[in-house]
Amino acid sequence: MAYFLAGDLGGTKTILAMYAATDDGYVLLREQRFANSAYGDFSEIVAAFLHGSEQHPQAAAFGVAGPVVSGQRVRMTNLGWLIDPELLREQFRLAEVIVLNDLVAVAEAVTILPPEDLLVINGGTVDPHGSVAVLAPGTGLGEAYLCWNGAGYTAHPSEGGHVDFAPTSEMEEGLLSFLRAEHGHVSYELICSGKGMPNIYRYLTQGAGMQVPRDFQEALAGAADMTPVLVAQAQEKGGEAARLTLEIFFAVLAAEAGNMALKFLCSGGLYLGGGMLPRLLPVFDQLQFMKRFTGKGRMAGILSSIPVKLIMTDRAALNGVALSAFRALRKHNPHR
Repeated sequence: MAYFLAGDLGGTKTILAMYAATDDGYVLLREQRFANSAYGDFSEIVAAFLHGSEQHPQAAAFGVAGPVVSGQRVRMTNLGWLIDPELLREQFRLAEVIVLNDLVAVAEAVTILPPEDLLVINGGTVDPHGSVAVLAPGTGLGEAYLCWNGAGYTAHPSEGGHVDFAPTSEMEEGLLSFLRAEHGHVSYELICSGKGMPNIYRYLTQGAGMQVPRDFQEALAGAADMTPVLVAQAQEKGGEAARLTLEIFFAVLAAEAGNMALKFLCSGGLYLGGGMLPRLLPVFDQLQFMKRFTGKGRMAGILSSIPVKLIMTDRAALNGVALSAFRALRKHNPHR
């Protein structure tokens, strides 16, 4: 039996999984999560996962947060780890090692996600061979897209989250000016991400002068993750700043999603991913999101026909990486 390894490398944790190829595809054998802080580099994690294993993989694929050039070494943005496919291939006696951008991995997965892993925001009309876009707010704002190649979809990376933020209201113009004074260049990632949400809140409370109850201030000051605190505040009396923070976040995200949909003319659908959005569902207004998504003047009709779906599973990247590793395995084992 042939085996392959798949991994999802984040800033704080890594998930590794062993799969076996079958006559019908592949099955998961085992999976393990690792705290990156406990290891000196990625190869130590792979070695720990494979230690004592009865199965030895022939191929591997890893999804990594950061720009990836095919076949090249990758320096992880947050950790500084160097991921070298050739060294990993030699060290662990693998026929092939593939390194993917984490959003490309998510893009690979959208073709195989079951309906129960998706929340439909806009049904639209699916073109079975139309291009597909993926937008994922997390630590940053990831973007990727897929194009039909005649036999299936090919996923492509993008650094579109770093394009210039374009405000469409007086409030957003104020936000742009506030952030420009701090950062110079203001991208969509500075607003539509985990690190962007505090930027909106700071603008409202410092730049626009909104008042916040003391207990709200103390809760935010002591929070390692602002998202659940803001969601809770937004549903409380006196939580106007938190509610407006989330409204601006979703409005700007919807606008950039509409930009992507137009740039790639993604009649195959637009998918929203990342770990943040499922946690924000209690304050997510689908109608308002689609209003901003389609608010592109003469292009509103085209945008209203594009399917929009929210990815609800946190395993999308790992699933996409596994698919890529399986393809690599089949290349070296054509009968599998």
